[in-house]
Amino acid sequence: MTKDSRGPSRGRVAAVTVASLLGAALAEATHLPAGALLGAMLVSIAGSLALSVHVPLPRPGLLMAQAVLGGAMCSSFRPEAWAALAEHWPVALSAVVGVVAVAQGVALVCARLGHLDARTATLGLMPGGASAMIALSEELGTDSRLVTLFQYVRLSVVILVAVLVGRWVGDSPDVQLARAADLPGTPPALVAWATTALVALAGGWLGARLKLPAGVFLGPVLLGIPLTALGVPVGAWPPGVLPLALWALGVRVGSQFDSSAVHELRRAALVALLAALAMVGGCLLMAWGWSAVSGVDLLTTYFATSPGGADSLLAIALGTRATLSLVLAVQVGRMLLVFLVAPTFLRRLSERR
Repeated sequence: MTKDSRGPSRGRVAAVTVASLLGAALAEATHLPAGALLGAMLVSIAGSLALSVHVPLPRPGLLMAQAVLGGAMCSSFRPEAWAALAEHWPVALSAVVGVVAVAQGVALVCARLGHLDARTATLGLMPGGASAMIALSEELGTDSRLVTLFQYVRLSVVILVAVLVGRWVGDSPDVQLARAADLPGTPPALVAWATTALVALAGGWLGARLKLPAGVFLGPVLLGIPLTALGVPVGAWPPGVLPLALWALGVRVGSQFDSSAVHELRRAALVALLAALAMVGGCLLMAWGWSAVSGVDLLTTYFATSPGGADSLLAIALGTRATLSLVLAVQVGRMLLVFLVAPTFLRRLSERR
C-alpha cells in the first residue's frame, strides 16, 4: 500500500495545522474582525484543495470553541442594547423572514437554471446551520455531497465578505473585545474568567441537552444574558482563548472542502458560488433598506441580515461597532425559524414529488 492510499502523511497534516495557526495569527495582527477565523479558514481551504489535507479537529474541541464564543457574546448586552432591540423589533422580525425568503428564492432559481433538484438546492442554500442541513439531506434522500458543497461555499463567501465589510466599511480597527475590567463592577480578572467559563460549560451542556439548534453556542448566550442584566460579570476570557476558538471555527469550515468532490462537481461548484454571491447581494439590499427606513447603521443591519452561520457572523460582529443585540436577535431568530420550519416544509415537498 502506498503512502497516498493511506491518506496524507503526518508531516503534511502537521504542516497545514501549523500554517493555519500562523494564518490565524497573521490575520489577527492586521486587526481584521475575527481575523483568526478568516486566516484559519483560508489556509484550511488551501490545504484541503491543494494537498487533500484536513486539519484534525476533535469534536470536543469544536464544541468548546462554540461554547467559548457563546460566553463572549454576553459581554455586549448592556441596558442600551435592550433599548435598541425593543425599538427596532418589528423590522428585525421582518428581516428574519426576509433572509429565509431570499434563500428560498435563490434556491428555486438555482435549481431551474442549474438543472438541480429543488430540495437539494434549498437545503444547500438555507442558512440554518450547515451540519443540520446536511443531516436533513441524508434523511430526505437528496444528494448530500451537493448540499455539503453548497453549504460550505455559501458559508465561506459570507465569512469573507463579512470580514471585509467589518474592516473597511465604517469600522475602527482599534475596537477592543471585552476585558475583565470592562465588565460591570470591574471584577478581578480571575473572577470574571471563572464566571464566564462556568456559564460557557453549564450553558453549553444545557443547550445540547435541550437539543437547541447550535445548542452548545446558543446555550451560554441564553444563560449568560439574564445574568449580565443582574450584574454578574460574564463575557471576558483570558488573552488568547477567544482567538483560539475562532481558529477552531475557521478550520471547521475550511476542512469541509474535499478536492476530489470539488473536481467531480465542478459545474455545481460554480453554480454554488454564483448562488452564494446572489444571496449576499440580496441580503445586502435588504440591509440597506432596513438602514434607510429605521436609521440603524448599515454595519449592524448587514451583519444581522447576512446569511449565516450565526456563530461565525456573530464572532465577526463582536470585533466591530455593530449593535450586537440586533445582530444576535435576527441571526438566532432566523436559525430557530429554519430549524422549526425547514424539516416540515421539505418533507412535504418531498411527498409531492
